[in-house]
Order: sequence, then structure tokens, then C-alpha cells
Amino acid sequence: KMTPPPIPPNTRAKALSLYRQLIRSAHKMPTPNRRNYVINKTREEYRANRHLTDPAEIDFCLRLADTNLDTVLVQAEHLTRLFNDSNRKGEE
Repeated sequence: KMTPPPIPPNTRAKALSLYRQLIRSAHKMPTPNRRNYVINKTREEYRANRHLTDPAEIDFCLRLADTNLDTVLVQAEHLTRLFNDSNRKGEE
């Protein structure tokens, strides 16, 4: 049986950093529903994958988390702008 290649030492730090960034980015969402969705989804994904040992799978999950972070930040900015625009129209 072949043993998988060792997991790079900075992998845990990278995973934790991405986790914290995702949770922080959730707080930029303009509504509690969106905020809670991102927080719960992040926690769920991290819990589901915390026992991974295959470096290729771990690398894939980290790249996916990085992409999700970018998506959350873009959505937060876009939705905040939409909410602000619709609030301004209601004031006019």
C-alpha cells in the first residue's frame, strides 16, 4: 500500500486563515440571512473535511475555500450596493 505524500506544514495555517477570512467576510453581508448562510456553510464544509489526509484533496478544498472567499466578498459588495440603492429610492 502506497502512503500519500506528506501534508505541507503550512496547510493547517492556510486552512485556518481562510476559515477566519470567510467568517469575517460573512459579516459584510447586508442581511442576517445571508450572513448566517455563509457562516453555517463555512462551518459545515470545514467540519466535513477536517479529517482529510490526502494532500491533493486538501489542496482542492483550500482552492475551493479561496474561490468561495472571493465570491462572498464580491456578493457582499454587490448586495450591499443593491440594498443601499433600493433604500435611497425609498427615501425619495
